[in-house]
Amino acid sequence: MTTLDRSTPEADVAALVDAVRRAPERRDELVALLADDAPLHDGRTSAEVTRLRGYALAALGDTGLPAAALPYVIEALETGDMPYEVAGGAIAVRAMDPRAAPAIVPSLVRAVEGLRGADATVSFERYDPRWPYERPTTALTEVLHTLAALGAQAARAAPELQRLLSNGNGLPATVAAALRSTFEAIGADPDAAPRAVAETCCHAAGNAGHPVERPEAADDDAEVVLEDQDGRVETFAEFFCGRPTVIAFFYTRCENAVKCSLTVASLARLQALLAERGLARAVRLAAVTYDPDFDIPQRLRRYGADRGVVFGPDVRAFRAIRGFGELRRRFGLGVGYGPSTVNRHRIEVYLLDAGGDPVHAFTRVRWEPEAVLAKAETLLGWMAPSL
Repeated sequence: MTTLDRSTPEADVAALVDAVRRAPERRDELVALLADDAPLHDGRTSAEVTRLRGYALAALGDTGLPAAALPYVIEALETGDMPYEVAGGAIAVRAMDPRAAPAIVPSLVRAVEGLRGADATVSFERYDPRWPYERPTTALTEVLHTLAALGAQAARAAPELQRLLSNGNGLPATVAAALRSTFEAIGADPDAAPRAVAETCCHAAGNAGHPVERPEAADDDAEVVLEDQDGRVETFAEFFCGRPTVIAFFYTRCENAVKCSLTVASLARLQALLAERGLARAVRLAAVTYDPDFDIPQRLRRYGADRGVVFGPDVRAFRAIRGFGELRRRFGLGVGYGPSTVNRHRIEVYLLDAGGDPVHAFTRVRWEPEAVLAKAETLLGWMAPSL
């Protein structure tokens, strides 16, 4: 595979994707284009990165979907805020093993939720199609086609589709037709009254997180110096060692509401849950910005407070004033940077043990405070004899 970096023209990347589309045995090359911190994305704008990733995702619909690409597909459906990328993810799902595809229905439902009022016309006929498109589609149309392809296995999506239909007076004719066809394909009644999404169990699984291997020891942990929302300065070890900590990464200029804004609001919810369980002093909470030069203390405080965080000695927001590279290495952060700020990042929340090492991760898709609380309680249980 040709080495791709920030100097590679978009046209060359698109040509590679087209070549792999014609040679499915090379599909792993597409996976390499999806990484948040891939050298290819360095220095590009968020829009450029989104378009390159969306085009690669759609190509997986022709090549077949390798297991390594599945997390990126789910991420696009659940947290994508650009219709082009969501559409690419929906197309990719249609190349999955039919036996595994039903597990993606909750993510497709979340895509429908996110596209209500935010759908747009897109085209994958080539990387730079000219208007008028030869084969226009929309992100919502592609999600509906994917649900329809699953047939009865996607029946639990019906409540969300009924809500879409009940508010669908403004749907374009092509989308409305796809919606009706989807109801027929999944064997659901389009005229039934919408039920609560909770009854479908579509969101029950959530992001249960995954264990994290202990990172290699580093000699420069003390060189990670942090400044909090009140301007107080301390090292990483001074705050993150001694008790378990939940650390969430974000930045205040993030425009994707279901990534940074929701993450910090969920951290506030976790704070409330810990207080209800009498664990407020047992587990520390921290929000750390990807954008330390811009996110000065006043911005950190306002962003957190606006989303319900109550700051105190054990609940802080930080920026790294020295050693951000070490922090990035320590957590393997999935973040890339464009000309002026972050151009791509995944959702990243970690549970740290009392030594400051990550033991559990909640990454890429939305996380639930209750799931993090459960892991924290388990960790506290393991630690109980030594407390």
